[in-house]
Amino acid sequence: MSRIATSYRTGMLLLLTSALILVPLTSSPAAADPNCRKVHGRLFLEAEAVPTCGSPVGLCATATIRGSLKAVGSFVGTSILPTADTPATGVVVVTGDNSYQTDGGQFFTKDAIVLSTVGDGDFAEVDVVVGGTGQWTGATGTLTATGTFANGAGEGFIEGQICVP
Repeated sequence: MSRIATSYRTGMLLLLTSALILVPLTSSPAAADPNCRKVHGRLFLEAEAVPTCGSPVGLCATATIRGSLKAVGSFVGTSILPTADTPATGVVVVTGDNSYQTDGGQFFTKDAIVLSTVGDGDFAEVDVVVGGTGQWTGATGTLTATGTFANGAGEGFIEGQICVP
């Protein structure tokens, strides 16, 4: 057997052996993060008629989540940003902070929301979990939500993953 063929065969054997050792380590339940939890639920929203939350853009709302995650949230809008396309689409970007109260403590999110200001008020958002109290101390993760929000009320669905150290 030539030296190149032997070297190729040795390299392939080493690669196959490495794969057989590493695959069980990375895909086994023992390697999965036991401190992460998938969550989902229905989302119900209501804006405060007279914002008292201290929002610099005058947008305050409450949220109730019912599902695998049960929580009541308080949203404080931090910015409402029109885009170059807002005059044609009626879509703006909203950012803000949420504090969700659960039976085990609070967790906090930084939210980025794309909101249609016309029609049914369709929205989609990404909420980054940035900490908490009680069982949520040090929480991280991401939640996504879609739904409608118009005339001060809305509803939708929320899902994602929350991890604690």
